[in-house]
Amino acid sequence: MLIFRITKKQYLNNLNGLGGSYEDGARWNKPGTPVLYFGMSAAVAMLEMANYTSTPRMAPPSFRLGIYEIADDTPIDRLEPEDWPEGWSQFPAPESTQEIGDQWLEKGGSFGLIVPSCAVSGGLGEVLVVNPRHSGISDVRLVEERSDIFNPRAFPGTDHKS
Repeated sequence: MLIFRITKKQYLNNLNGLGGSYEDGARWNKPGTPVLYFGMSAAVAMLEMANYTSTPRMAPPSFRLGIYEIADDTPIDRLEPEDWPEGWSQFPAPESTQEIGDQWLEKGGSFGLIVPSCAVSGGLGEVLVVNPRHSGISDVRLVEERSDIFNPRAFPGTDHKS
């Protein structure tokens, strides 16, 4: 199975979960909780990144789309729609989603938790919250990195060459 994330080139192989989401907290974790976020598709990863920049043109040239492979039998849980807390997609993220994520991460029973993406209306896209303390983290393989994250026809000025 392929999963996707956008980060600076220097962090593509860093899977310790001690980045910005650890420092600041995010939708599915509180500050101080190690975690990694991946898009279940490249498109979701791109849209998620758009939450942090005013335009794709603002993405630093050092950013890369990392394409990772995990085994198809990797233990992954799913947060079902009936379990999404009210206001799950609000900004800033409600404490209820952070509590769900922290409780799941603390259990440590599975490698990932599929949750709805706020970047896609109605949660129609999905994000994989990854527990970097799970033993399966050592099996994650970066199979490709792309500097051409966005199509310059759709977003002129994003055709970084490096």
